[in-house]
Amino acid sequence: MSRSLRSAALVAASILAITALGPGATDAAGAATAPSGQSYVALGDSYAAGLGLSDPTGEPVPACAQTASDYPHRVARALGARLTDVTCSGATTRDLIDRRQNGAPPQVDALSAATRLVTVSIGGNDADLLGAASGCIALSRTGPVLSGDAAQNCRSTLVSGGSDRLRDAVATTAATGLREAFAAIRSKAPNALVVVVGYPAIFPAPADTPSGGCFRPVVTPESVSGTFPTNGFPFTDVDVRYLAGLQETLDAVTRTASDRAGFTYVSNLAAGSAHSACAGSDAYVAGITLTATSRLTSISLDPRSLHPTAAGAAFLADRTVAAVERATAPTSSAGPRVEMIVVRVPWLPIGLALLGAALVAATALLVARRRRRRGDSPDDAPDATR
Repeated sequence: MSRSLRSAALVAASILAITALGPGATDAAGAATAPSGQSYVALGDSYAAGLGLSDPTGEPVPACAQTASDYPHRVARALGARLTDVTCSGATTRDLIDRRQNGAPPQVDALSAATRLVTVSIGGNDADLLGAASGCIALSRTGPVLSGDAAQNCRSTLVSGGSDRLRDAVATTAATGLREAFAAIRSKAPNALVVVVGYPAIFPAPADTPSGGCFRPVVTPESVSGTFPTNGFPFTDVDVRYLAGLQETLDAVTRTASDRAGFTYVSNLAAGSAHSACAGSDAYVAGITLTATSRLTSISLDPRSLHPTAAGAAFLADRTVAAVERATAPTSSAGPRVEMIVVRVPWLPIGLALLGAALVAATALLVARRRRRRGDSPDDAPDATR
């Protein structure tokens, strides 16, 4: 191609680039739109619903024990998003997908093509991890556990013959449920940024476990009169390590399912390990408290046990907001830039701009054709210096 034709092509390409950018356009654009003022739907179980925190909402039904102090409400306030919170304590992945829970519709029914942000915390109840943990309450840091089988620790009853019942449940039941739930979310909310919020650390990692262990009793001699310690951590050293490992397995399984679905995953284990229920007053997760009837005919677990505290809900919200902001931050666009041309050309009303572009392009092409008719111009002569 001759230099004159190349010049004409460059002029035309520059004009096309300018008109394509349009007024107010830039060379950077976010991969997703920040959800300020847009539809945000929160899905999940009691860890998302804020079980035991202040300001019950009664949504989606009172039995869900959802509170306005949960992390979704905090996220919505921080982002200025319009929240529909259908989180419900006790939810499993089936309750998200196609099962009514306590009279509430399946949670994904709250989603639509207009939904722009979804957060979800789910999967723990599929493997009954909390139920298993409550069965690991022990009399001392070396045991025995109070489950009735006189075992020194929970792990010895759950792991045998090379099989780990809880870990297998996470790797099969929970993993399958997560994959199906995430597929249902994407189907119902095709235009949403979906952020999967992992569980906070209930049990500390070895590096965050005190040398003297974490044990705090929930049963003392005074308990015969119906008085129980609050905020206990009644797990043997063996079970603290075992249950912390199960947390990591669930976290990894959830991350894998999230990545395969193309969602954004927020792991909270490492960041919250120093604030697990072991930490006592500095914890993001409450310890265990038992309650009993006046004659001790029934002893039960306070439902707030091993669930996020107000500080824990704030921690989850902060981590979620940061993930949303990263996902919606502007990123540099690929391809050639025409920054100098864009900066120097004043923006005209669109009709005049297109007319001017057409005139410039036509002029460039006429000049090129005229030179071709005259034969090679001096510009087209071979360059002896090459």
